[in-house]
Amino acid sequence: MDNLVFISQFFYRIRYWLLVGSLTTTALVAYFTRFLPYSYTVKSSLYAGITNSTSLDGASINFSVINSTFDNLINIGRSRGTLEKVSMRLLANALTYGNPKKDTPYIQAEHYLELLEITPQEVLALVDRQNAEKTLANLTAYRKSNTENFVYALFNRPVEFYSATALENITMKRVSNSDILEIAYTSADPSITQQTVYILTDELIKAYENLRYKSTNDVIEYFQKEVNAAKTVLDERENELMNYNVQEKVINYNEETKSLAGTRYEVDDRVEEAERAYQGALTLRNMLEEKMDIRAQIIRENTNLIQELNKVSTLNQNIMEQEIFIAEDRQTQNGKLQNEKKALKQAENNIVRISDTLNASNFTKEGVGIESMIDQWLAALVNEAKAKAEWEVLKRRQQEISGQYSHMSPIGTQVGRKQRAVGIAEDNYRTQLSGLANANLRLKNIEMSSSNLQTVAPPDFPITDNGRKRAMYIFAAFAGSLIFITAYFLLIELLDHTLRDPYRSRRLSGLPVVAAFNGDNRTRYRKYLEECHRIAAAYTCRRLSEYMQPGKTTIINLLSIYPQEGKTSIATWLMEYWRSVGLNVQLAMHGTDFETVGRKYVLATALNDFWTPDKEGSEADIILVEYPAYSTATLPLTAMQEANATLLVANARRLWNSSDNTMTIPLKDTLKDKPFMLCLNNAGREVVETFTDELPPTSRLRTLFKRISQLGLTAQQPEIKQC
Repeated sequence: MDNLVFISQFFYRIRYWLLVGSLTTTALVAYFTRFLPYSYTVKSSLYAGITNSTSLDGASINFSVINSTFDNLINIGRSRGTLEKVSMRLLANALTYGNPKKDTPYIQAEHYLELLEITPQEVLALVDRQNAEKTLANLTAYRKSNTENFVYALFNRPVEFYSATALENITMKRVSNSDILEIAYTSADPSITQQTVYILTDELIKAYENLRYKSTNDVIEYFQKEVNAAKTVLDERENELMNYNVQEKVINYNEETKSLAGTRYEVDDRVEEAERAYQGALTLRNMLEEKMDIRAQIIRENTNLIQELNKVSTLNQNIMEQEIFIAEDRQTQNGKLQNEKKALKQAENNIVRISDTLNASNFTKEGVGIESMIDQWLAALVNEAKAKAEWEVLKRRQQEISGQYSHMSPIGTQVGRKQRAVGIAEDNYRTQLSGLANANLRLKNIEMSSSNLQTVAPPDFPITDNGRKRAMYIFAAFAGSLIFITAYFLLIELLDHTLRDPYRSRRLSGLPVVAAFNGDNRTRYRKYLEECHRIAAAYTCRRLSEYMQPGKTTIINLLSIYPQEGKTSIATWLMEYWRSVGLNVQLAMHGTDFETVGRKYVLATALNDFWTPDKEGSEADIILVEYPAYSTATLPLTAMQEANATLLVANARRLWNSSDNTMTIPLKDTLKDKPFMLCLNNAGREVVETFTDELPPTSRLRTLFKRISQLGLTAQQPEIKQC
């Protein structure tokens, strides 16, 4: 409750500051806010479609990517590059379609006139009044990074509507966790405001799609070049392999070498077999020739027989060569081979016939039948010719196979090397082709997601302004001034070490405050000052009456730490009141009634040791002893213990510093068993009224405020009418 009272009295004390300060501030704000410009707000919404976008590869939603995408959208929209494009398009539209006599959907007349005033003639010459696109192209070509360039300076200096400073007030934010991006802008021109939001939305969509497509298109272009290069290399490697196979007459190297190896082993076996047959026939012929006589020599040398034998040998050789190179299932269909076989058969029959005609005797000298031996000899001779022919053909075939081995061996290495080169080129081609396919797939994904970036709430033309918020500024000024004044005085209240009121005096000095005397000398209250002193003295005397003892003289000490704090005045007013009620009061004043130097005063143990009362003093009911200031003289602390009460008089408007606490400590220790109280002098009327109630002059308004400051919210007049 004490805190509530303190707060109420605090506001009561600063009531005039609150009233005058807040009203003055409010009046100033109300005056200057008359010149506030109008403001118009335009909003637009973009649907990004990021969280609901469809992916061709079925990838799941990555929320960190989604948040990053929205951040990218906002940063692109707020980037200086985008804002500069918006500024130039706004300028081009305003210069193209502006009208100094009436407002247009692009700019109001007054703002168009202001723009014309700052635009140089060389820039106005670039304006095409029929086509804003041509105007924009001309301004773009005119712009240079130079402070003297009008277009460049317009964007980089704090110019309304067109500068980066003005356009940075555009707000862009994501609506909750949705796919909606809200854009809002406020300015003094409704047409420019709408155009700004519209142009920014358009530039944002273009910039975002360009940035997203550019990287992917660069990747596609890269992979397309790599695919073409890889395809060229692959074609070259394949052509090299093909030309080499044609040059070396290789169709299928692996199958050909496999077939060649089989043929080699088969021919080797047949060569061995033919050689055995030839050697056997040769051995048999030689043996038969040894057994035969001269007849056999004659028969052997016979021309016809030799011719037929040569014919048999030639035909047998041709037949063997053809059988080697012609498959068995096709030999019966070969006419030449069949004719030669018939000729061979005919030659063999001719040999038999010749042998029959030349058979001159029947037996050899050993008694062996000549006819039988000649037949055997002729048969051996035919077999020898056939075996020799076959053996020679197979030997030539064997040599041909060896030559083919020598030819095919290096071809295998070259073919393998070229096939590896083709494989490497093909793998590289497939890799680049896969990268190209993935890049195209990403492009399609971007197309599907970027196509969702569209305007769902276009910027509408604002019909009404925002009300300039003048009332809000006035109210804010009023409330802010109240808060500032309250905070200022509250800070002073907490930090100030001036005694001023009983609450702070008790907190600073540690002494209870018994009363306070008014020191308000304002003209309005000056004639009531004595009356206020009497009221305060009466209250103080009533408070001190509890320390009086009937039949005994009451001694009251009046002290002060510093001179000129009003002890004498307070003593005078107290004496006047007590005497008015019939009490005998005697004042013992330092320097007049007793000396404050000397051994008798300093070592006094009682008042009578340094002060001798007169006849009236010896019969006094109350003795007021006024001691010198503690900071300038010594006090007889032992003698002061004789007093019934001690009042420390202090100027309420002075600082209570640490030295005051230091000087009051001995007094507190000495008078710890006696009442030791603080009496404020030169205090404010409100401080005195906390003890004495309302001081004159009184009024209904002051009474009301006083009652409220004391939290008398439902109090009424104290008089009760007699029934």
